[in-house]
This record gives sequence, C-alpha cells and structure tokens, in this order.
Amino acid sequence: MEFYHVGIVVSNLDATASEFEQLLKVKWAATQQREFRLSTPNGFINTTIRFTYSKATTAGAPLLELIEAVPGTPWWPGPNVRAALHHIGFWTDSLAEDAGRLQDAGARIVASLVNDDGTPKVFTYQQLKNGPLVELIDSAHRKPVLAWVNAP
Repeated sequence: MEFYHVGIVVSNLDATASEFEQLLKVKWAATQQREFRLSTPNGFINTTIRFTYSKATTAGAPLLELIEAVPGTPWWPGPNVRAALHHIGFWTDSLAEDAGRLQDAGARIVASLVNDDGTPKVFTYQQLKNGPLVELIDSAHRKPVLAWVNAP
C-alpha cells in the first residue's frame, strides 16, 4: 500500500477551495461530481458527492482531497461543522485482500463500493481501532486519477 492523500470533508467545497487557493496558494483539479451506491453496515445508500484534489506540487507528495459534506452519508461530519479530517487514503494493488487484512485486525468497513458477490471494488473506508478512517483505493484507478489531478 502507498499513502497518497488526506481527505477533508467541508461544508462548502467552492469556498474552501478558493480560500486555500487565495491564502495558501493551493491549486485544484477540476471539481468532480459522482453518484455512488455505497454499501454500509446499515445497508445501501445512494448519494452524489462533489470533490476535488489538490494538484501535485512534488512528485510523490501526498495530495489534499476536499469533499463537500452530504447529510446521511459517511461524508457528514455533523451539523455546524465547517471542516473535518475525514480519512487518510492509500493506493492498494490488492483491494479485497488488504481490506480483509485490515478488517481481521479490527478495522471495520464503514462504507465501500461492492461487486455483486459483496467483495469491495474501487475503494473502502475502514475505521481503525485506534486511529482515523482509512480509505483503500484500488491502484487500477491511479492513472486516471492522476491524469485528472495533473490536467492543465
């Protein structure tokens, strides 16, 4: 596995990205909007999220991800919360295997996309017993994600 980003849930994606850009000189990839059917411990939920990543500044340096908060989803930090650390993201070449290994160590899956057989696909969010939420992302998506992040 390879560490690649820190995810932050924010109440206003556009305002937060603008503030980071103006005050901290962070450049952002074009905002994405995606629909997901998430598997959670309480069943499936359908949701749409908006998010962006910071542009890479140094080869291999971790990126920032901003995700706009959505009530009733894993991307909801609670009422009146402007921003919250949400997760730390890692690429994995073996999503199902690494997700299983973390689960066996007590890091329960709190949300994921799943195949018809229930195995994870694309990503999982897993709650460490003594740490933050971890996102495992299938390395098969690395090339398109980095192409989007680094597009002019």
